Amino acid sequence: MNKTAAMNPGGDAVREHFLAEGYAIFRGVLDTAWLDQINEEMLELFRLQLRRRNLPTSGGDFREAFQADALRLLQTDVPTYISTARMTQMLPSVHRLMISEPIMEIARRLGIEFPVISTRVSNHIISESLKIPGGYHKSPPHQDWRAIQGSLDSIVLWAPTTPVSTQSHPLEIIPRSHLLGLLPTVDHIQTPAVSDPRIREEDYQALAMNPGDVVAFSTFLVHRTGEQGDGQVRIAYSGRFNNAAEDTYVAHGYPTPYKYSYQTDLIVPDFPRANDLARVFPGAAE
Repeated sequence: MNKTAAMNPGGDAVREHFLAEGYAIFRGVLDTAWLDQINEEMLELFRLQLRRRNLPTSGGDFREAFQADALRLLQTDVPTYISTARMTQMLPSVHRLMISEPIMEIARRLGIEFPVISTRVSNHIISESLKIPGGYHKSPPHQDWRAIQGSLDSIVLWAPTTPVSTQSHPLEIIPRSHLLGLLPTVDHIQTPAVSDPRIREEDYQALAMNPGDVVAFSTFLVHRTGEQGDGQVRIAYSGRFNNAAEDTYVAHGYPTPYKYSYQTDLIVPDFPRANDLARVFPGAAE
């Protein structure tokens, strides 16, 4: 299972490899300066929360500073750590990246005739020191199609903002597992985990990647977070795309299992009052 799929977009070979193996790696297709900006914005989110508590922030290399600041917030306030980690998925720079021309070009190369966004962008922050008490940490073996139930040719695009070696909780895939179809699952705290005797431990392949690389894979490909860690934080964003022109997706009327809702009860009691609003709008009524 050591067959390499590292290639740059071009020609039919990439799509042929994708159809046969279920994935393809595109090297150096994203602007690393853009990724650096995203990293800095992520770090600033955590620093804002630390400054609110008069806690110190770390300097130096991004990866070290992020891990130290994120850990400090986690140890101080778990709910705010979780909310801040989720906020990293709401950065406009991230959304621009995940619908940028290089990403769209990959989707088109792989046969997504009419790309439509399936779900919001996800951020995968993995470090042994950043485990959430009582929560999940690493993703179990799973197929993304069960979560989106969209077009049969739907894809996931996974892009790291930090280096990912085979020792830093890499994305692990089983090439050709997409050809097995939708597999049975068992319950898991994070997502239904694949349970099938044809999915064997020895078939997993760890993907080493660098910032600027993108791996695209079928939503039927079995994948998971690698167990092996090197003590450094690993960060990667992923997005999913359906093909609005795929026959079964059209025939089913564009179904989605996601239900978006909101609560009208105030999360922070008695906020905002008029004097709070006056901080933004000086003319607010007293």
